Formats: sequence, structure tokens, C-alpha cells
Amino acid sequence: MDIYEKFTGDNPRNTPMKIFPAVHYSMGGAWVDWPAAGDPDRFERYRQMTNLPGCFNVGESDYQFHGANRLGANSLLSCIFGGLVCGMEIPRYLDHLDSSCHSTPAAVFEAALQHEEHFKKDLMHRHGNENVHRLHDELSDWMVCHVTVKRNNLDLTRTIDKIKEIRERYKHISLDDHGQYANQTYIFANQFAAMLEVALVIATGALLRNEFRGSHYKPEFPQRDDENWLKTTIAQYNPQTQEPMITYEEIDLRHLDPISRDYSQAKKVKPTLKNVPQTYAMPI
Repeated sequence: MDIYEKFTGDNPRNTPMKIFPAVHYSMGGAWVDWPAAGDPDRFERYRQMTNLPGCFNVGESDYQFHGANRLGANSLLSCIFGGLVCGMEIPRYLDHLDSSCHSTPAAVFEAALQHEEHFKKDLMHRHGNENVHRLHDELSDWMVCHVTVKRNNLDLTRTIDKIKEIRERYKHISLDDHGQYANQTYIFANQFAAMLEVALVIATGALLRNEFRGSHYKPEFPQRDDENWLKTTIAQYNPQTQEPMITYEEIDLRHLDPISRDYSQAKKVKPTLKNVPQTYAMPI
């Protein structure tokens, strides 16, 4: 209450608080593996490892818990529990390696560095009439307006076209700071390319999913559709088409059947687990 009064100048005890919608969380994240304790290949795979061998991802940047849904305290689950799991899996992965980074040819690292240096030089030498900060404002306006909780396919299609238009205009930006040290404008312009691709993934995935589930609501499809959409959307980047390749991963229901979650009811439903192994091989 005191913080609100400090920033607005209004005493909320006397003046109604100003409340407006804002994007607080974003679902999604990088895919990570998660073999179940009972899987026969459990110890041939590594939990929290991405599709890049040796690259683990843990926390709100992975889709495992945070990305699959957006329930309260998921960030604690993904960071603390996922972190504990990762701390067990990484040493196990390292112990099973036949070679190390020291055996990787230096040309691999040099090529990656040259790629980044080339992109930096490209950004620094662009002399177009577009401002990257204004492009970002335009992108955020379209995403907040059409790709938050309530969505419809017509506006999603228009938004995808707008994202591609902004991506083309991004090629014609001009930076107002060409310094080589602590250049915040360059950093923002560098990251904006990835923002565009993530926005395209979100909008494309939303357009394809015709149902009402969680924070994804389409008035044209007001019911949850488990028969067709009880699955996780997986996106991969295709550099040839510059379009996201969308596939789907079935939800693992071996231990728990889905139930309706109704926040309008105070009644709590206790979930029933099934097919739980009697013993677990350690570490879990």
C-alpha cells in the first residue's frame, strides 16, 4: 500500500487503486528431456538436458514445469527442484563422456565468434530509417493486443503478418550509438532479432491450437479439447524458410489422468496417482 502511494501519489485507502492488465508471465521455454524413473532408458538420458548434447537448461527458461503451465509457485519448482536435479545429472553426464571440450577443434569456437562479430558489424553499419526501439514498441502493442489470454484466429493471422513485416523493417534500422563499450542500443538491437522469432513462435502456435485451455482462450472454440490438443507445442527454427516448424509432444498420462480445474469452485479434488513404481533406482 505504501509503495503504491509512493509511486502514484494517491492514498489507496481513500482513492480506488488503478488496476490494468500487464504481461507478468510468459509460458514456454526451451525443450528439456525428462525420462521417468520407470523408463528403461532412464540412465541413458539426462533430465534437464536440451536437444543440444551437454547443454542443460533449468529454471523459468525451460518448458518442463513453467512452460507447460503457469500455476502459482511454478517458478520455485522449476528453479529449486530443477536445480537440484540438474546438480545430479550434470556430473553423471560428465562421467560418461568419451571426450571433452579440449578435444574440440578450435575452428568450431572461432567460427561461432566470427558469426557474432559479423552480426555485430552488420548491425553497426546499418543506415536505414527504422528505429529499433519503435519497432519493439510496435511489436509489443500487437502482441499485447492480440496474443495474450483472449485470442482469435483472424487477429492472430494479422499479427503473424505484422511480425514478418517488422522483421523485414528490422533490416533497415540505424543505431544511434556506435560506441564499442557498454553500448545498450547495440545489445537491444542484437536481442531484438530473437524477440521477433519468439513472437512468431507464440503467434503461430496460438493460431494452430483451436481450443480453450488455461491462459489460451479463443471465443470461437470455448471448450477444452483433450482429444485433439492434450499435447505440448514444440517449435523448432527452420533457417531455410525462416518459419517455425511446429510439432506436438503427447502428454505423459501414465501416472495421472487429467481433471477439470475450476477456480470458481472452492471444492478441492485430490488427484489419484496410478502405475507408480514400488521401488525407485537411485538417484531418482
